[in-house]
Amino acid sequence: MRIVDRALIREALQASLAVALVFVSLFVVVTLVNVLGKAAVGDLPARLVFTLLSLQTIKVLGVLLPLSFFIGVLLTVGRWYRESEMTVLMACGIGLAQILKPLMWLALGFALVTGLVSFYLAPLAMNLLVKVKAENVGDLDPSGIAPGVFNEIRRGSGGVFYVERLIREGSRLQNVFVSLPHLGRYGVLVAQSGYHYTDAESGEQYLVLEDGTRYDGIPGRPDYRILSFETYRVRIEVPAARDAPVLGYDARPTLELMSTWDRGAAAEWQSRLAKPLSLFLLAVLALVFSHTNPRRGRFLGLFLAILVYFVYVNLIGVGDAMLKQGRIPSAVGLWWVHLGFAGLAAYFFWRRLNNLPLIPRRHERAIA
Repeated sequence: MRIVDRALIREALQASLAVALVFVSLFVVVTLVNVLGKAAVGDLPARLVFTLLSLQTIKVLGVLLPLSFFIGVLLTVGRWYRESEMTVLMACGIGLAQILKPLMWLALGFALVTGLVSFYLAPLAMNLLVKVKAENVGDLDPSGIAPGVFNEIRRGSGGVFYVERLIREGSRLQNVFVSLPHLGRYGVLVAQSGYHYTDAESGEQYLVLEDGTRYDGIPGRPDYRILSFETYRVRIEVPAARDAPVLGYDARPTLELMSTWDRGAAAEWQSRLAKPLSLFLLAVLALVFSHTNPRRGRFLGLFLAILVYFVYVNLIGVGDAMLKQGRIPSAVGLWWVHLGFAGLAAYFFWRRLNNLPLIPRRHERAIA
C-alpha cells in the first residue's frame, strides 16, 4: 500500500505543479501586458514593472494553488481509471477509501503552503503594492517613455509629447513632437533631440528639448509665430502627492484583523481561511469526479468537476459579500458554504464507494 500511496502522491504532485506553472505563466503574461501598457503611457515608472508583476503574482497564488491541486488530482486519478489501474487496485482490495488517504496528506501539504500565502504573503504583497503605487504616482521614468506612443505632459489639459526613437539606452530622445494648448493658443514644438530632467532642489520634472522649432498660434488664424531654439524646457505636471494610503482589509496583516474583528475584518479572515480549507473538500470531489465511464466519454466528469468547483468558489464570493454587508452574522461566516459542500462531497463519495451513480435514477440499477 505504501508503494501505491507514494505513486499517487508523486504523480498528483507533478500534475498539480505542472498545472500551477501553466496558470502562473498565463497570469504573468496577461499582467505583464497590462503593466507595460500603463508604463508606456506614463501611468507608472517603468522601473516598477517587475516589482508590481511579482507582487500581483504572489497575491493571486492563494487562488491558483487550490485550483491547480484540484485539476492535478482529477487528471491523475482520471488517468488511473482510463488505464485500468484503479480496476486492478480495487481487485486487490484497495478501494476509494484507501486512495483518499494519500490525497488528504497531499492536500495537507498544499493547505500549508496556501495558508502561508493566504494569511501572510498575499496581505504583505497587497500592502506593498498599495504603498508602491502611492509613493510613485506621477513619477516619470525616462526608461518608461516608449517610442511611437503619445504621452501626457499635463494631465487633463491635453498636452502630449511623441518620441520617434530612443538612443543611448533610453536616456536620449530623438525626433520629439510636443503639443501645448495654453490660454486659447496652441504651441507645437518639434525638436531633433531631448531628454528627461528632474530639478534636484524643487523636484519638478522637465522635458528638455534641443535644436528645434516652436509654432505658436490659434487654429484658423494667420498670425502664427515661429521660433527657433537651441534648448527649451517643458515642465511636466504630475499629480499632487497623496496622503498616506488607507489600507483595505485585504492588505492588513492577519493579526491586525483578529485584533480589530469588525464586520469587514471577520469577512476577510473567513475569506483567507477558505482557501486552505477548500483543499480538503476539493480532494474528495476530485476523487469522486475523476471516475471515467467509457460509455459516457472521458470529459463529462471533468466538466462536472469544474462546474462544481466554480459554484463552490462563487458561493464563497457571494457569502463574503453578504458577510461584509452584515446580511450574515459573523459567527456563521462562510461555514454554511463549506458545510454544505462537505455534505455534498460525503454523499457523492458514499455513492461512488458503493458503485452507485452520483445522481439517483428511478428504475435504474446500472453501475456508474
